[in-house]
Amino acid sequence: MHADPSGIANDRALVEHITDGDAMLRVGPGRTPVQVPEDELPVGATPGTWVVLDLQVQPPLVLHVDAELTRERGQG
Repeated sequence: MHADPSGIANDRALVEHITDGDAMLRVGPGRTPVQVPEDELPVGATPGTWVVLDLQVQPPLVLHVDAELTRERGQG
């Protein structure tokens, strides 16, 4: 997926927060909010972590942590 000028690809999401078993993700350069069950997050995903999504299914499927983007953005 191509990134917009912000450097964030459409299939990347920030784990914003986790509350009561649900994770709020901010998806893509527009930071569209998407809620997923916490147990669908990959191991190691915590607030501030960037993850890769499969956008071909609804709701999006969280595939894995994007360690490089998490490091670059200074979060996680």
